[in-house]
Amino acid sequence: MIVSILYKRLHYFFLSCFILFYSCHHSDHSTLFTRLSENQTNINFRNLIQESEDMNIMRYSYFYNGGGVAVGDVNNDGLQDIFFSGNMVKNRLYLNKGNLEFEDITQQSQVAEKQGWCTGATMADINADGWLDIYVCRSADIDPEKRKNLLFINNHDNTFTEKAAEYGLADDSYSTHASFFDYDKDGDLDVFVLNHSTREYAGFGKVLAELKTQKNPAYGNKLYRNDNGHFVDISEQAGIISNVLSFGLGLAVSDINMDGWPDIYISNDFNEQDYLYINNQNGTFSEKLKEQIGHTSLFSMGSDIADYNNDSYPDIMTLDMLPEDNKRQKMTSGAENYDKVQLLTDLGFHYQYMRNMLHLNNGNGTFSEIGQLAGVSNTDWSWAALFGDYDNDGYKDLFVTNGYVRDYTDMDFLKYSTDTQLKGEKLTINQIIEKMPSSEVENYIYHNNGDLTFTKKTDEWGLGGKNVSSGAAYADLDNDGDLDLVVNNINEFASIYENNSTNLQQNTYLSVKLTGTKLNHTGIGAKIKIYTKGKCQYQEQMPVRGYESSVDQNVHFGIGQESTIDSLIIIWPSDHTQKITRLQANQTITLKESDAQAMYHYTTPATKTYFTERKDIITYTHTENNFNDFKSQLLIPQMLSRSGPCIAKADVNRDGLEDVYIAGTKGSSGKLFIQYPAGKFTVKPQRTFLQDSLSEDTDALFFDCDGDKDLDLYVVSGGNEFNKNDPLLQDRLYINDGKGNFQKTLQALPVEYESGSCVKASDYDRDGDIDLFVGSRLIPGKYPMSPQSFLLINDGQGHFSNQIQNISPTLQNAGMITDATWVDLNKDQAPDLIVCGEWMPIKVFIQQQNKLTDQSAQWISEPSSGFWNKIHATDFDKDGDLDFVAGNLGLNSQIKVSVNKPASIYYRDFDDNGTLDPILCYYVGDVSYPMASRDDMLEQIPVLRKKFTNYATYSTAQITNFFTEDLLKTTQVHKAERAESVYIENTGSKLILKPLPIEAQYAPIYAILSEDVNQDSKPDLILAGNLSTTRVKFGKYDASYGLLLLGDGKGYFTSVPPSQVGLYLKGDIRCLQTLSPSTGKKILLAGVNNNAVVSYEFPIR
Repeated sequence: MIVSILYKRLHYFFLSCFILFYSCHHSDHSTLFTRLSENQTNINFRNLIQESEDMNIMRYSYFYNGGGVAVGDVNNDGLQDIFFSGNMVKNRLYLNKGNLEFEDITQQSQVAEKQGWCTGATMADINADGWLDIYVCRSADIDPEKRKNLLFINNHDNTFTEKAAEYGLADDSYSTHASFFDYDKDGDLDVFVLNHSTREYAGFGKVLAELKTQKNPAYGNKLYRNDNGHFVDISEQAGIISNVLSFGLGLAVSDINMDGWPDIYISNDFNEQDYLYINNQNGTFSEKLKEQIGHTSLFSMGSDIADYNNDSYPDIMTLDMLPEDNKRQKMTSGAENYDKVQLLTDLGFHYQYMRNMLHLNNGNGTFSEIGQLAGVSNTDWSWAALFGDYDNDGYKDLFVTNGYVRDYTDMDFLKYSTDTQLKGEKLTINQIIEKMPSSEVENYIYHNNGDLTFTKKTDEWGLGGKNVSSGAAYADLDNDGDLDLVVNNINEFASIYENNSTNLQQNTYLSVKLTGTKLNHTGIGAKIKIYTKGKCQYQEQMPVRGYESSVDQNVHFGIGQESTIDSLIIIWPSDHTQKITRLQANQTITLKESDAQAMYHYTTPATKTYFTERKDIITYTHTENNFNDFKSQLLIPQMLSRSGPCIAKADVNRDGLEDVYIAGTKGSSGKLFIQYPAGKFTVKPQRTFLQDSLSEDTDALFFDCDGDKDLDLYVVSGGNEFNKNDPLLQDRLYINDGKGNFQKTLQALPVEYESGSCVKASDYDRDGDIDLFVGSRLIPGKYPMSPQSFLLINDGQGHFSNQIQNISPTLQNAGMITDATWVDLNKDQAPDLIVCGEWMPIKVFIQQQNKLTDQSAQWISEPSSGFWNKIHATDFDKDGDLDFVAGNLGLNSQIKVSVNKPASIYYRDFDDNGTLDPILCYYVGDVSYPMASRDDMLEQIPVLRKKFTNYATYSTAQITNFFTEDLLKTTQVHKAERAESVYIENTGSKLILKPLPIEAQYAPIYAILSEDVNQDSKPDLILAGNLSTTRVKFGKYDASYGLLLLGDGKGYFTSVPPSQVGLYLKGDIRCLQTLSPSTGKKILLAGVNNNAVVSYEFPIR
């Protein structure tokens, strides 16, 4: 019975991961950090956890979550003291005596008189007497009396008195942490208490969704308002969610939307989404996560909010459990279930994926999640995230603690539990727990590179070694101008890391001590900006950060090589502000709120944007069905059936106004919109379109096919929902009667049943009529085999024949083509063709003697194989020839590729069962491994069960361990060496690929337009994309909201901040199209997959 409960519980936890650490001490002062021994510091706190039949991971699911650290100057001597919370041991308070030596004053201070299972620790001046008090959260115990949180009031003599009940703060919930801040801006400190459920809720149906409305005061979060020194629970009236699904692990407070009022971000474990509470400025909050953030961590743990890219907007970091190394990934991964994720989102839950998330604040009410691009998404079973400038170079680095005593999501352990259950064996809880394996993983520290990315520096900076680490705090413990680290470890001595930056480097610093009002003595909620040589840094005074911890309440800035700060601006919580100029670096300054006389006004004039949304242009919603591509090919990296809608434009009725065709989906036909003089569009019904509604439109083109001076319509059929050679894959040609009435012609096109992607027009043979290249995307159910593309030659009467075999047999099977463009590349007056696609290089076909020959190697000398989605031609550098921009996967992905470390996809029917088996491999570290989990791989290729009898053997297997060398030699394989989207400069004889700015790498690019948006006579770029229908392992690529890159006319581009662009292109954008109505402004249309078309206007010359 116990085994059965364990099995169900761990599968409900999504079969995820990880860790056990042991300590490793360092004493080398040549590294940035030195771990000091307990003998050096006199700090000998150990958070010892002892398992028993009555208290263990099976009785309390947060048994190994650890304790916190609170740092602050409790005796007002100018030195930062340290408080540790213990789960099964006494809390400890250490007084800083200077020189990194501490005195244990736990007994005299009386902070350990009441114990229980203590979790988060916070220091704040709660009774407004100028001395820091200590608030300690408690949990675990079934007795509410032993769960009551503790408030230790400072007696000013190194002693404390517990007074939580007196102040109204003896909350008996299952508490994780608490943060004090002035949420209503009345001058005093209120408090948010983060709590968690202890129940386990199985299933994923409506019953689970109904629990979102059930409340339990022991589980739900609490907001307490400070009413004249007594705290009152106002959670419900303030809009705080208190349902039984809340498993709160992370609490971060910040003025996220920069309106002068503190907001709250809550990290929730398991199925319940994180909460983003935006302050309504009237005593209430509104939960806005889904509106502003596309997806979150699944097992969301510790968090931090800070401006890590120095743009003055606070960014959000949340931690999860995805390991860095392949073995740990495979040992903790079961089968993916796309339908389950969709069911949860349909029931009101948000998109969640198991990895760390870095939400970049776009400054316009949206966030772009770029943790994978930044390089901080995989840090294993992680707890505390702390942004801090640890090397004083002017950019905030990132420290992450992690570890877990029992790796109860190890798949071989789960298999053992299941096998034991099936055999009918009975085990005690302790016997089960003892079978849980242990893993060793170090903490992580990342150096901020100043370009949105980080570099791991754990060993180089002296933080290597393995502990099970939980809460952590930074503080300048020795007042030498750099941030030291304090870490609470399980079953090991706490770690004190001395920062040697001041001695090792020439970087400077500024430390700011705040003296606020009597009711908010340390100025919690104050904002500080410093300006140095045109660069700005921004920080908020919010001590509660990371996990169950609070940091040094002095605000620390690294200044880099500068000796002077040009100016400092502080905005106090009261909105009083002060500016100080010409500050010397390498000092601690004290700022007093009483010195700030001016008022800061947050109501700034509206920023003029390049684009303005128009909701009155076209009303059309693209609607996909629920086809699940993964059921036909389990191992494909993403769905292939959702490629629309495309948008084609032309004046179909010869009235001088551009009309629009918007492509349809299977079961929903495309529609023709006629433009009227006022710039409005109205649907013109077409019976012939309705008759073809069972086909899926993937591209469309208006052109004069029959030379009668009106524009006819070619529609490409495609998708992945059909069988190979299904007649519904036949492309269609609709003849225009000159008045915008269309009729399909049945004789004009050859019979070709391929799943197409694009159609491109040119007078290839220069005989005065229009010929067509039709690119094919895939063979349904046969990914990633190359389909056959077409070259349709017009006979001058509107009849086409496929001549690709005669003209360019290499082009016929060039790959899984996604886009193409005709261009006279060599300027011989004959059109050449450039094609791109997935798992293929950009290919150049030059026309010579009426043949298209593959001359890719002559034109592109560097490897270009990638995941290309789109290619667009314009003369960007104004040199008289056409350059190109190509949209790729981007860099915000688990798949990292390079020439030396390409991704590969092997495909054949490996087990001879009549289905094609694609095996995607990519590098994790220095070795290429198959992407799929053991469960998914064995479901696709059952014959491998004999080879991989357990998860351990599979976790280290490369593709060469799967099959014989002879078999692999005859196996088809594609490679991808580039993932970044690029600008392609045409030099006249070569095409040179150059990465677009990093903002263009946030997400896959599927739509590209060039327009002179800023009216400087130089072409600019409008880019859009995203990809939502991916494997659960990869999650949604949704970080793009539309991007504007301003061109300089020389082939270089600069990203415009989203707040100045005005675009909100949310979702999977598959097409961008511009119209020139009679209103004097251009219209930008965006086709959004499975959603409504959106419209914007922008000025034209």
